[in-house]
Amino acid sequence: MEYRHLQAFVVLAEELHFGRAAQVLHIAQPALSQYIKSLENSLGMLLFQRDRRNVALTWEGGQLVEQARLAVSHYQRFQEHAVTLRKGFRGLIRLGYVGSSILEPGLMAVINRYRHHNPHIEIAIEEHNVDDQIRLLMDDQLDIALVRLPVPQSEELDYLDVATRPLVAVVPSTHPALINRPLSLRSLEQETFMIQQDPPGVGLGWSALAACHRAGFTPQKIQHTRDVSVAVGLVAMGMGVTLVPQTQCSVMTPNVAYCPLEDTQATTTLTLCWQKRRCQNTLKHFVQSAREQVLKEKQAEKSCPSGQQGE
Repeated sequence: MEYRHLQAFVVLAEELHFGRAAQVLHIAQPALSQYIKSLENSLGMLLFQRDRRNVALTWEGGQLVEQARLAVSHYQRFQEHAVTLRKGFRGLIRLGYVGSSILEPGLMAVINRYRHHNPHIEIAIEEHNVDDQIRLLMDDQLDIALVRLPVPQSEELDYLDVATRPLVAVVPSTHPALINRPLSLRSLEQETFMIQQDPPGVGLGWSALAACHRAGFTPQKIQHTRDVSVAVGLVAMGMGVTLVPQTQCSVMTPNVAYCPLEDTQATTTLTLCWQKRRCQNTLKHFVQSAREQVLKEKQAEKSCPSGQQGE
């Protein structure tokens, strides 16, 4: 039993005339007759009574025609849905992110822009560390990963930097180093540093350590933390200090102070990465939308007077 046979049955049941039904279906009348015979043979019953002048449904045909209409309708809806998925009008994007990125205005702008223009696309976001995101990306369990540079570079991946922000020091609100702003990172040399638990040479943790190295020291006391919020919480308890993206300053945590650094190279960059071989239209549209939003942000920064950009 084929779709074209069911469609022929439904149309002939409506027209009750082989010539008119063949015209509706845009096929020759002998082909229509063959479709009906094939369907009747597969069902083992007659669906129509016909002679040279009249065509009428049999009792069995009358019982089956409504279900045939439903089957044809479901098949057509299936085809239409497949087309919308192929063209990227509907679908799902699985986006991984590192926890420290959730407050990034650049990320919010990228996602809000895409959702505004593609309301029928679902975006599922999942928090993972850098290593897990890259692994899930390569295993096709994520469509896009949002990670902090540096990350291992791969010829299989494409990258798009979303935002670069200064690192700021988070210290207890009574810390004596707060007298001098911007703060010299070297003044914190003896402190315990709360460092993001990233692999060596990767992510926010490495950016923080690189800033310390540029300041001329390596922290002697390091406590690794799962995410930025834990690190800031430990600073609030007087357990040490940490470095976080400037966007984290929007979180009002008691007993801590956020202080800019003298080192203008102390920055952290969020980047999107995805597999080059993936060709889904939903992914292509998301990447294109992200590129346009990043370009828009850069143009806005250039036109904004120094010191007026938001955090």
